[in-house]
Amino acid sequence: MKIVNWILAALAAAGVIFCAVTAVSYYTFPAEDYTRQISDLETETEQVKADTDALERQLAERAEEIKEDLSRAGDEGARVQEEIARLDGEIASRRETAAALQERVDMLDNIYENTLALREEYAGKIRQLEEKIVAGESDAKICYWTFDDGPTYVTNSFLEAAAQYGAYVTFFTSREANSSDYDDTEETERGILRAEAMGGHSIQNHTYSHQYEIYGNVYGKGIDSFREMVEQQDQWVYDSTGFKPGIFRFPGGSAWAFAKLPKEEMLAVLDELGYVWVDWSCDIFDNSVANPDGYTAYNTAMYEIRTMNIAMILSHDWNAATLFAFQRAVPQLQEQGYLFLPLFPESWCIGNTKILFS
Repeated sequence: MKIVNWILAALAAAGVIFCAVTAVSYYTFPAEDYTRQISDLETETEQVKADTDALERQLAERAEEIKEDLSRAGDEGARVQEEIARLDGEIASRRETAAALQERVDMLDNIYENTLALREEYAGKIRQLEEKIVAGESDAKICYWTFDDGPTYVTNSFLEAAAQYGAYVTFFTSREANSSDYDDTEETERGILRAEAMGGHSIQNHTYSHQYEIYGNVYGKGIDSFREMVEQQDQWVYDSTGFKPGIFRFPGGSAWAFAKLPKEEMLAVLDELGYVWVDWSCDIFDNSVANPDGYTAYNTAMYEIRTMNIAMILSHDWNAATLFAFQRAVPQLQEQGYLFLPLFPESWCIGNTKILFS
């Protein structure tokens, strides 16, 4: 096996930094509290500044009143000087507090931009690695393991398994796809989405309703309804995490979607909303129709991926059998040289899901 070039080290470093900053962002500043915290800090900072200004005015007035007292000898003069020194110290302390608060406000104001910049750097490193794999300049391999339809009650178990193996995955989320499968309160689902982000994973769009049947509101009610379902999920992810997704996966796959609505119109909508789209190269057939057991799902994944240097696995994070397959396949694929990375819009494997075979 060739020595993997410097880009792997750079990729790992960029990924660690990006995931750490993202985790701090989501853990410390939940999306719905973000604006409120900034506002509260700004209010507190202004109050500290106002209090400090008042103290300075008080000191100036006091200084005028006691100028003659300073000329007095004895204890009274010393007492006055001590009072002035105390006021000076309090003012200095408040100035330091105000400066620290302002620094935190500035950090909060810039955390979104800083995290996006790190994400772009990280995604760029992944793209460079993809290009080197395609060009035959690296023996590294990439597995983009993706999960559709969540979050569900099983998703946290997938997150724990991914953390155990140091794997990063991609979640194509849908708010209503599994509304009956677990505690579907807004608070619970938002918490799972934040946990996905804190783990360094990619959170993307699979429509709000996932109703892709003939008369469903994704494809069956016209292009405007399709747009609405994409926009609603886009807003849901943003409201939950503070960041917008940039990759779309058609419920049922692109072939099904393009058979139901004009392809050009659908792609125009996605382009207008700032999305690229992706299918998959490996399907472990863990859908509700096939619904395989864990060993079957695992064997399917290992069989399909064996010839691919860059692979994208389709699975579902509502299926406990898939959890078994994931836990069993990931360490074995890592031993074969696969890196489990999050999927970003910059990736080479977008649109028609180009895959390099050995």
